[in-house]
Amino acid sequence: MKRTWEYALSIIGVSIAAIFLIVTIISAVYLNSIDLKEMVDNSLMTDSQEFSSSEIDMSVKFFMGLLWAGIISLFIALAGGLIAIFLLKGGKAKGAGILLIITGILTIFHVWPLIFFIIPGIMCLVRKPRETVEVIE
Repeated sequence: MKRTWEYALSIIGVSIAAIFLIVTIISAVYLNSIDLKEMVDNSLMTDSQEFSSSEIDMSVKFFMGLLWAGIISLFIALAGGLIAIFLLKGGKAKGAGILLIITGILTIFHVWPLIFFIIPGIMCLVRKPRETVEVIE
């Protein structure tokens, strides 16, 4: 059975995950190179005196942690998507579908790769090959 749609959607998902990964890594490197805590501290101190230095530091660390969690999930998405594409080409649609669904769930931080991995994963599991019917005359 030809699985053109599953294959195409998986390639789109891997491509989007790769683009997001590059952008996220560039963002993380940039934010690590500047003194983000000092910038946020200066901007908040000029506006209001409601935030303490420890709260600002905790918020910056939380944001950086989320950024690195996104990078890790995108690496997993990239690897899982590529393995699933090779499984689809090899004719193992059920294994590829399960892997695509797991990969989609693990990319919870990024909506577009999640969509482009869940949909072909479900399609791989749901679509059945057409059976040929012989007509007896």
